[in-house]
Amino acid sequence: MPLAVILLAILLASCGGTPGVTVRVAGETIPMALASTTVRTGCSGEHGDAFPRDIPLTVIRAPTPAVFHIEAGQGATGIRGWIYDVDAPTVSGGPLEEFTLSGRSGDHAATSIVAARTYSVLVNVTWSALVTGGEVTHVFRLRVEPP
Repeated sequence: MPLAVILLAILLASCGGTPGVTVRVAGETIPMALASTTVRTGCSGEHGDAFPRDIPLTVIRAPTPAVFHIEAGQGATGIRGWIYDVDAPTVSGGPLEEFTLSGRSGDHAATSIVAARTYSVLVNVTWSALVTGGEVTHVFRLRVEPP
């Protein structure tokens, strides 16, 4: 009987979904599109890219630097982000700015964001459960206008 309880607990812990994530800028919740997921177990791993076509654009009236307030769901262990300038991409094609938050939530002041330009932002949440773990990445576009 105790072995059955332990196995049931492991099964239930491994069947949970990936944690959700919410990003707010100037108090407004930013709509996002799923970009990719990765799930790892003790025996295997799976990765999927979504290649979203319709990435939502949100226009916010707020002072710069824009402050991202990010909250991830249960099981999240860390948050990473990358900010790309859509209007003037870097020569290397890489991000203008990267950030890391430990835990399930936190704030990041995006110093590379200036008013009247459009940015693509990737938010990656790493998560861990009893016998599984992985990452989920969302993308959104943001334009900050002066208040």
